[in-house]
Amino acid sequence: MKTLFALIVASAVSLALVQAEEKTVSEKSSEVWDKTKKTTKEVGRAVAEKTKEAAAAVEAAVTKPDDDARKVAVKLDERRIQMPQSLAAGKTAFMVTNVGKEKHNFEIQGEALEKSFFLSLAPKDAKVMQVELKPGTYKVYCPLKEHEGKGTTTQVTVK
Repeated sequence: MKTLFALIVASAVSLALVQAEEKTVSEKSSEVWDKTKKTTKEVGRAVAEKTKEAAAAVEAAVTKPDDDARKVAVKLDERRIQMPQSLAAGKTAFMVTNVGKEKHNFEIQGEALEKSFFLSLAPKDAKVMQVELKPGTYKVYCPLKEHEGKGTTTQVTVK
């Protein structure tokens, strides 16, 4: 009977030690989880801040022309492109504004140049496209849908 009693006491002590160890593991897991959450929040904030900085740089790149570029106002709508038909050669910043009710884009082709905006302009949006114009003839148009066939195309002569 003494042996049975000793065995029961030993089992109870063993069980108590295992439960104490489990609490410690559980507490450690909780601490690790809390640190992980904190680190994730810090990293998320840092990524968000850098993303905002990058977005601001991109916005500046598409809305601010270089100081030494000649600025040319361009207005797009569903029926026409309003801009000068004759331009001087050199660094040119097309200040493009969508005054229409649909999305539009701006593309210029000619004299080994073919350039358009990566993303279209929503109504009331404005972007800047900078190019180096060489003397010659250029086709300017909206490449979306069938806009070109509706009149959103023009020809520009560069001297």
